[in-house]
Amino acid sequence: MVKCCSAIGCASRCLPNSKLKGLTFHVFPTDENVKRKWVLAMKRLDVNAAGIWEPKKGDVLCSRHFKKTDFDRSAPNIKLKPGVIPSIFESPSHLQTL
Repeated sequence: MVKCCSAIGCASRCLPNSKLKGLTFHVFPTDENVKRKWVLAMKRLDVNAAGIWEPKKGDVLCSRHFKKTDFDRSAPNIKLKPGVIPSIFESPSHLQTL
C-alpha cells in the first residue's frame, strides 16, 4: 500500500522515486508529548469524532511540512532532528480567513 502524507491538502505519496525528488516521509513520534505537538500543528480535525484527528500506526508526514533546518543530513539516510515540530502547512482556501 502506498503511504500518503497525512496533512490536509497535501498530495504527496511515498513512491519509489520520491527520495530522488528530495521527498522523505516520517512516521509520527512515539513520544506522546511530541506527537501531540505534531497533531496540533497540523490543525486537522476528525470529522467522524468531532475532535482533533489522531494518527494511526503507519500514518506519515512528508518533508514538505518541515523546515530545512529540521533535518539531520550527516548520515546517509536523512532523518528529523529529535523533538522538531512540523510547521509548514497550507490551509485549504475555503478554511482561510479573509
